[in-house]
Amino acid sequence: MLSRSMAIIVSGLLFVPAAAARGPVKSERNRTQVFAVGMSDDLTHKAGLVTQMLRKVLREVPNIQMLDLAEQLQPPAPQKTKKFLEKARKELKAAKAALREMEYEKAVKNAGRARAAFEKMGGYLDPLRRYKEAILLEGVGECMQGNSAEAENLFLDLLLLDPHLQLPKTAYEGFVVSLFNKVKASLAKQPRGSLSIKTQPPGGNLYLDGTLRGVTPDSLDGLVAGNHLIIVKLPGHQNWGKVVRIDAGNLVSLDVKLVPGKAGGGFTRMVERAGRAVSDEDLRSSVLRLGQTLGMDWVWLCQLKHDSYDLVLTGYLFEFSLARVFHKDKLEMELSGYGMEEEVRKFGRKFIREGMQALKKLREEGDPLRSHTGTEDWYKDESEKVREHRDSRGAHEEKQKVKKEDSGDPLEEKDGTEDW
Repeated sequence: MLSRSMAIIVSGLLFVPAAAARGPVKSERNRTQVFAVGMSDDLTHKAGLVTQMLRKVLREVPNIQMLDLAEQLQPPAPQKTKKFLEKARKELKAAKAALREMEYEKAVKNAGRARAAFEKMGGYLDPLRRYKEAILLEGVGECMQGNSAEAENLFLDLLLLDPHLQLPKTAYEGFVVSLFNKVKASLAKQPRGSLSIKTQPPGGNLYLDGTLRGVTPDSLDGLVAGNHLIIVKLPGHQNWGKVVRIDAGNLVSLDVKLVPGKAGGGFTRMVERAGRAVSDEDLRSSVLRLGQTLGMDWVWLCQLKHDSYDLVLTGYLFEFSLARVFHKDKLEMELSGYGMEEEVRKFGRKFIREGMQALKKLREEGDPLRSHTGTEDWYKDESEKVREHRDSRGAHEEKQKVKKEDSGDPLEEKDGTEDW
């Protein structure tokens, strides 16, 4: 029998989510983002990983606004996605009502339809929390009917999405909680499989069960056998997503073609050009174009390249209003990439700390060249300059005449500085 407390929980939230993370403090003059560019084709994948590592570092910095590239560049979700979402919501609501009325068979069917509708959303599956809720309702419904094997499989799918999920004992029948905890305790002993994924174009962010795991192309080993949600996101392209079955001892290979939106691959090429150009003053128009496109105040660009037997990561902080690099440093790493994540994280924290100090100093002291560029008169011919000089001299003489008439002092006819 469904307990009263369980009915209350079903009508609202089925489980307690983690507290929402607080977003960064926004600053009007600190809109920024970080990009790492491989200076050769074989370093494209590593550069993507470095970008992810440095974005984690940048999120730790207070008083900046990291631009959401997906929000600015992602094409809108296909129209059919909205239809699938509406169907999922409708079926999820019906599943909750059926569970409250102890109509468990109906609850399982409605929850199953809701889950299927969510999965048809592909790379736009959202909200993930409601998708997990549909799986939980389905599992509880099967368990309440005595179908333990089906319930175990559903609880496993749910735990692959959220291994830390807990079911409160006061919300569900004791045998439901016991079966769920049994599956949870077995996760470490479950058989494993592997996943390999390639995308065209490469460089997409790879999400496994809602968690960012790498950059395509990539391989993931030691995955618990079962159903996994795979999503790939690349700015300027439509999201790709699918629920993939990983079998014990097997390798699942995916070859995905990402569909370009209006921005298409143009954004990727723009970032590559800016990353390569930041070290050359004669080519910095490419950097300025990136800032204008995204509306940034400054940007963190990195170049990753080979140097004899090492990898060298050179970082640049570029301020757009002054069109100049205001901080630069480099990191040398082993070519094998061993320990790269820890090295990049330490370097990134030191680099951005020193860079923010340099930016503060730059803004406090100003740029001595900013008030006069030396090119203001390039477009003027000699006649324009003569007229401006004549008008300026005429205004000065008129001012002196009025001043002499007002004061009556004969000494004001000459101030002693006219010929300086």
